Amino acid sequence: LEVHEIIVKSASAGAERGSGFASEMHRATFNLKRKDVTGKFSVIIKDHPKGFTGVVAHKSKLFKREIMAYKEILPRIEELLASIGDTTKIAPACYYTTESPEPFLILEDMQVTGFENFEKGRLLNLDHVLPTVEKLAKLHACSVLIAAENPKIMEFFEEAPISRNPDRKDFLTFFPVNIRCVAEEIAHWKGYEEITEKMFKLAENVLQSAVEMYESHEQGFRVFNVADLWVDNLMFHINNETKDPDNVVLLDFQLSYYGSPAMDLNYFLYGSLNENVRKVHLKYIIREYHRIFKETLDKLHYDGYIPSLKDLTIELIKNSLQGVIAATCLTPIIFMEKDGFENLENLASRTEEGDQIRRQNVENPKYRAFLQRTVKEFELCGFLDV
Repeated sequence: LEVHEIIVKSASAGAERGSGFASEMHRATFNLKRKDVTGKFSVIIKDHPKGFTGVVAHKSKLFKREIMAYKEILPRIEELLASIGDTTKIAPACYYTTESPEPFLILEDMQVTGFENFEKGRLLNLDHVLPTVEKLAKLHACSVLIAAENPKIMEFFEEAPISRNPDRKDFLTFFPVNIRCVAEEIAHWKGYEEITEKMFKLAENVLQSAVEMYESHEQGFRVFNVADLWVDNLMFHINNETKDPDNVVLLDFQLSYYGSPAMDLNYFLYGSLNENVRKVHLKYIIREYHRIFKETLDKLHYDGYIPSLKDLTIELIKNSLQGVIAATCLTPIIFMEKDGFENLENLASRTEEGDQIRRQNVENPKYRAFLQRTVKEFELCGFLDV
C-alpha cells in the first residue's frame, strides 16, 4: 500500500464546523494505491491557532484539556458501554495527539461515514434533540463510575470554564459584552423595561455569579461535562429511508468540566433548541435524559447515589444562569447570517468589528423572535434575578 498523494484543505466550513473558534481545522485526504486498486482515506487535523486566539487557547489549556478527554475519559466511557453490550459511539475516534512543540489532534473524519452538521442558522428540532440527549446521558452516567473508581482522573477537569483563574480573563469578557449587547437591544422593546434593567445588572454581575454557581458544585453530584454542547458541536447521521437522524457524535472537548450535569443540559436546552420544541417538550426531554442516565448506571451495577428526576429538576433550576448565558451569548452566533467570528478576539473583545457583529446578531429578526419569548420565560421563572 502506498500513499499516492496527500491533499490538505481547510475543514472549517464542512466537518466539525463548530470546533473552529479556538482551533484551526484541516481535512487531510490520502489518495492510496495498491497495485491497480486506488482508494481514499481522510482525517481531520485539529491544530493550535495562532495570534490572540492561540494565546487564549494556551493560557486556558484548551488543547491539553481536549487531549486529556480523548486519552483518559472517552476511551474509558466506550469501554464501559461495551461491557454492557452497548456499541454507542460518543465522539470521533482519535488517532493521534501531541502537546509539543505545538499541540494538535488527528481525528476521524465523520463525513466519510455519512455524518453531517445540522443546517446552519437553525435551532434543533425534537428528532435531533433526543439522540443527542441519549448520548449525553450515557456519557454522564459512565463518567460517574470512572470518577468513583479513579478520582484522580477527574482532577484536571475540576477547573470550570468560568473561574477565578487570571489566565482565563481574556476569554471571559465574552460573557458580559454579549449580555450587555442583548440588554441594549431589549431596551428598545416596549413592555420589557423591567427585563432590560435586570439584563444590564446581569451583564455587570454575570462573571461573579457564574463563578459562585460553578464553585457550588464542589460538594454536589458531579459528572464529566462537555461544557460546550451546542448545535455546531454535533454531527448527525441521517437515515436514508426515514430522513430522520439515527445517530449523532459529540465534538469539541476543549472546555470539558467535572461538575453538575445541569451545566451541559441547561447550555444545550436553552442555547440550541427551537424555543417551540423547548416550550412543549422540555419536561419530556429532561425525563428521557434521566431515564437513560439511571438505566445506564443500573446496567453498570453502580451502587452509589443516583439523583432522582426531582433532584435533577431542582439542580437545573439552581444552575439556570447557564441557560441564560447560552441563550444570550451563544444563540445569536447560531443565527449569524454570515461569517464574522472567525477568531476569539472579535468574539470576546470590545473591538469595533466585534461590536458591529454582535449588534447585527441581536438585531437579526430570527434571534429577536427567539429572544422575545425566551427572555420572558427567564423573567417569569426568576432566572434573571442574580
